Amino acid sequence: MSHRAPALRASPARPQAGFSLLEVLVAMALGLLLMAGIITLFSGISGTNKVQNGLARLQENGRFALMRMETDLRMAGGQFCSNTTGASARNTHIPVLPARAPMVFAKDLKLPDSQINSINASGNPDSTSATAPYPLSPRWFMQGYSCTATACTPTLTQSDTGIPDMALAAGGRVPGSDVLTVRYQRGTGWTIPANSCSIPITAPMTGGAVITVRPQAGDDPFNMTVSNSVPGLALVSDCVNPAILPISAVNTGSGTLTVAGSILPGATGNLCNGSPLRDVRLFDFKDDFVTVSFYLVFRADDSPDARPNSANAQRLIPALIRRENGVDQELVRGVDLLAFRYGVKRGDGTTQMMTATEIETASAAGGCPNPPPDAVMEPGCFWRSVRTIEPHLLVNSVDEVGGIDAVGRSYRFNDAPPVASPAATATLPSGLQVGNMNRREFVGLFSVRNGNL
Repeated sequence: MSHRAPALRASPARPQAGFSLLEVLVAMALGLLLMAGIITLFSGISGTNKVQNGLARLQENGRFALMRMETDLRMAGGQFCSNTTGASARNTHIPVLPARAPMVFAKDLKLPDSQINSINASGNPDSTSATAPYPLSPRWFMQGYSCTATACTPTLTQSDTGIPDMALAAGGRVPGSDVLTVRYQRGTGWTIPANSCSIPITAPMTGGAVITVRPQAGDDPFNMTVSNSVPGLALVSDCVNPAILPISAVNTGSGTLTVAGSILPGATGNLCNGSPLRDVRLFDFKDDFVTVSFYLVFRADDSPDARPNSANAQRLIPALIRRENGVDQELVRGVDLLAFRYGVKRGDGTTQMMTATEIETASAAGGCPNPPPDAVMEPGCFWRSVRTIEPHLLVNSVDEVGGIDAVGRSYRFNDAPPVASPAATATLPSGLQVGNMNRREFVGLFSVRNGNL
């Protein structure tokens, strides 16, 4: 028997199966829905991230600005140990310690950023040279200005202070923001050894007298310099009778200074002979006596895509400026408004918070503590009595955040009623538009340590 294998037959070809039109449409719809969800999620996350970054930048700028201002504001009026006025008010339960003012024996002070070259017999600043010695009251170590959108009280001009005038333009000072100028002596100074002056203690001090200093461990290097055309100034402080003397020459190698021939009469050798009982020190009153001002100024946004935020054709960014002896330093950007309040100690021992305008008005009405010995009751005498300084800053996120709502644009500043849900096109006191930015107020309260015991 034979066995045959079954013949293999080819099965008929099956047609290729694909997606139907309905399936394609359903898939596309699902894909679009998924893509829309992803885009929405990404947009929300991106917006939240921008808001968080803006708030983080806002917080960092606000805190840094207050920290940087604190250093100068606490030192306002500082003169080593010779200006304590914390117990100068009468009718209190503490001994009365009058404010001390250095006696000026130099004809010219030329204080930076001011017209103060000397103080006349009425206690007012004078741009001319002095003809007789006078006490330099701590009143002239501080001056604040309350400013509206059009003017400041007292009047503030660039020609007098070097501080820019208000203008809605790059380089202009921000309208509606206050200005504060403080002065203080920094540095360690250098010890004057006992009986080291070239003239006796009781002898009149004249030009050519030689003062010797002896820097101690931890003191600044003795690097005081004097130019040939402008005499230097030295503050000699013994915690009792400070004085400012003109200096014509300095020898840093031997640690000696020569008193200028322009010295005004009345000084004696006790100013330069040191003391075995007190730490008598000499300070550089020309370079280390600093004048610091805080104010806001507009900077131009350099981005070509920046949208104008005011009537100005260019986007402007407000910045906080620290000006020291005529040199500007930009601290932070995004400070829309700046205001100062001052804790002032009155003659009856009470303390009152005031603005610069209120201080100027109250000073004219009286009530100031007694002036330093030999000084008159100066105009604006309450500036001598400032014990605390309270800066207010309205800080924004610098960059706009697209999609921020009206509630996010709300802000409050300096105890004024809150500005709730402003439009992006609403105008700030500075003249800038509110825009799409978050804003927060930062407030500091700093004790003026040189006026408090």
